[in-house]
Amino acid sequence: MNPESIIAPQTTHPETVWLTDVPPLAATIAAILLLTLLMRSRLGAALDVYLAQRFTRPGADLLDPALRWRPPVMTASRLLAICVIAAIVILVVVSRIGPLLVAIVLAGPVTALLIWALLWFEEQRYVNRIDAALPATVGRLEAQLRAGSGLQPAIEKVIADMPASPLKAEWSWFLERLGQPLVTGSLATATTVCAALRAQTPSRRHATFLSHLEIAIDQPHASLVQRVRAAYEAMQASDRRASMLATELAQMRNTGIALFLINVGITLYLFIVQQERFLTAYSSDMGVLVGAVLALVVGAPLIGGYLLGRAEDITY
Repeated sequence: MNPESIIAPQTTHPETVWLTDVPPLAATIAAILLLTLLMRSRLGAALDVYLAQRFTRPGADLLDPALRWRPPVMTASRLLAICVIAAIVILVVVSRIGPLLVAIVLAGPVTALLIWALLWFEEQRYVNRIDAALPATVGRLEAQLRAGSGLQPAIEKVIADMPASPLKAEWSWFLERLGQPLVTGSLATATTVCAALRAQTPSRRHATFLSHLEIAIDQPHASLVQRVRAAYEAMQASDRRASMLATELAQMRNTGIALFLINVGITLYLFIVQQERFLTAYSSDMGVLVGAVLALVVGAPLIGGYLLGRAEDITY
């Protein structure tokens, strides 16, 4: 039987029949772009509100309005562009697999899932950048304080030499909020602003340092230098322990990767040698369940090696 005869009796050019799906798909994409262009300001405002809710720490609403802040993980305009691009790409890909209506229905939930994963990744990247830059920056702050500078001039000198980074953004916000009028009628002191930043930073390591700094601000200068020096030494010790753990646990990760590759190699060998039996076995209803269990078993060493290979020490 000729396979082309099952398409439709009136189809004269089966090789170009896919072109009939292009006009409705193009019209849908054009509608998305036009809607985004016409409602750009409203969509941007809605995404800005969502980002504020997404990255606002618990209890931040109890702070004075002048001291409320959210980490600049992502801007609303960038998120809007990513949403539009992701929706169009998902729409095109799914429409090549199934009907256009199904692609339109799935485009929203899949885009939302991808955006959630992207925001989580960006937040982790933001936190990691702060954690990596904090020890050296605290060391420079301690040197400035030990040289006789006050806290505010010392921070100004430290961030003046820093490249653009999340930590510089947070410390710059700290300096900008000093002296701001509050609802109570008083001015924001260094202790108040430090407490507000501690409550809103997504980095636990930075929050721990700020909690110690908050206590030391009102103490004599010598005590302030001592506390910052102790924080710097604790961070260095924490990094050394994390490096030691990462080195020791790397063997577990490598073993997991090796076992994963061996399992994949054996599976591919069976597929090549006994391809017909392999496909027959895993194409049945029970075969799908067995295949899922086999995939989990094959991937277990890789997942276990990754989890065991992680070293996290949040002492400071």
